[in-house]
Amino acid sequence: VSINSPAEMLITGCLSRCGLPADADTIRRIRRAMSIPVSDRMRPLPGAVELLAEIRDLGMRNVIASNTYWRDADSYWEDFRLLGMADHVDGIITSVDAGHLKPHPAVFEMAMRWADVPAERCVVIGNREENDIEPALALGMRTILVYPDDPKPAASRAHVTAPDLWACARAIREMAG
Repeated sequence: VSINSPAEMLITGCLSRCGLPADADTIRRIRRAMSIPVSDRMRPLPGAVELLAEIRDLGMRNVIASNTYWRDADSYWEDFRLLGMADHVDGIITSVDAGHLKPHPAVFEMAMRWADVPAERCVVIGNREENDIEPALALGMRTILVYPDDPKPAASRAHVTAPDLWACARAIREMAG
């Protein structure tokens, strides 16, 4: 699914109806304005900071890949700084940056290129089988399906399923050997 279609068509259509130019910079600025920043009252999911620290302690890179119509990596960096997590993150890739929504492989391929790591050395932690696990497996990545807000899945093709981020940290440790 190309992210350029739905979001850019919506923005371009609105601008055109108002007689305004729909250049790339204007579209980017509107996307940024439409993104809702993290509130200083929000907190990371339990175990999130510890998971990111564990990944770093194991010598791995933390690249966040987010599926979104509106938000680019710069928006997310602001959030991670506000949450006190930016020091634990190496890179952020969004669907906006990749030009496609997950499950398109472009999001995962962009993250791999950024991290400079081949697929077989990547571990994708995701909460959606169809958007995170399936495309990662298709590229040859290892996978962890986490379900902190959902019931335990009846089945998953993920290498590991985890009820929370603490369990993800344990799984990463085991995968690292």
